[in-house]
Amino acid sequence: MKKFTKRTAAALLCGAMVLTAAGCGNTTGTALTIDGEEIRAGIYIYYQMNALNEAASLLGEEQPELDMYAEDFDITDYTVEGVKVEDWIKNKTIKDCKYYVAVNKAFDEYGLTLTDEEISEISSTVNSIWTEENMYAQYVYGVDVIGEYYESLGIGQQSYEDVTMMDYKLETIFSHLYGEGGTMAVDSAEIDTKVTTTYALTKSFEIDPEVNSPQDYLDMINSGMSFEEVEQAYNKDDAIAGIEADMAEAEANGEEYTGTKPEDVEVALSAEEDLESVISITDTYPSEGYVADVFAMANGESKVITVSNTSTSPTTGEETTNVSYYLVQRLDITADAETMDSYRDSALHEMKDEELEASLTEKASAYAVTENAAAMKKYTVENLGQV
Repeated sequence: MKKFTKRTAAALLCGAMVLTAAGCGNTTGTALTIDGEEIRAGIYIYYQMNALNEAASLLGEEQPELDMYAEDFDITDYTVEGVKVEDWIKNKTIKDCKYYVAVNKAFDEYGLTLTDEEISEISSTVNSIWTEENMYAQYVYGVDVIGEYYESLGIGQQSYEDVTMMDYKLETIFSHLYGEGGTMAVDSAEIDTKVTTTYALTKSFEIDPEVNSPQDYLDMINSGMSFEEVEQAYNKDDAIAGIEADMAEAEANGEEYTGTKPEDVEVALSAEEDLESVISITDTYPSEGYVADVFAMANGESKVITVSNTSTSPTTGEETTNVSYYLVQRLDITADAETMDSYRDSALHEMKDEELEASLTEKASAYAVTENAAAMKKYTVENLGQV
């Protein structure tokens, strides 16, 4: 039976209480052979667990009323996307293994290499996972190091290093094709356009209307004060309002107020970068409406954006609406060279990730797959236990 617990939810999903490849003898050490390349059991299990995570997520979306923490819950009793969960997971695992092979083959075909720095970074990252004590691992998995948890799943250090290296290889392929000087390089003007239509550079802070009217602070901006000066003024007003409330409470209780006096309040001016943030057009925080309003603003424009969020009590069903006010100023992201540089890579990936994935997936779909029957019998969803 495959059921979930709160512990497995924190760990994303349950682990596989299976032997490591080293302990399997020579019958199940290789799970698949794909286009002539052997896939170790550890790599197969790595992608199998990812597939189990995804299947559970999809099942939760398709049937949100399901209680996956229930004692009698068994994920193999269900279907995902019209396919039995166990079959869906196996199909997805093999698909991901084929993609893994496609990336490795493309990397070699293009004659690419990883830098010494990248190889060292991979080795260092993986070694730390297998050697450094980790409080999260201790709390969630009951082991000192995360590598010990992976070993319990049947994922050895070399297998983990190989899938990590594949990610680096994929990034190198991407740069080789679409980066500056690449064989399919994207024009820099196109990338810049993608940045400006996908990301917005803003300054903002939240205003409590009980301190003062949000419109008053917008008026300060429009009168020529800098955004930082207006935020400083608001912070001072907020501090004074708090002091005055404390003074009123002390007086109501017949007590002497001995704290800071309103006239003695001093507030430092915030640095520009402390108020700046970049939001994506796909963001939903603090609300979709907020994001839409920001992207409708012109560069240099300031406005108060109102955000209303309604939550429902799980016990009473009572709805509560919270209203927040933000003073926002949109900046010209193209005028900030550092920000533009940092988001060009993200924009390029948004433009070309799907294209590269489709190309590699197409190549992978043609690969012949030979299953190791003993390994397939061993590494099934039914044989996955609880951590």
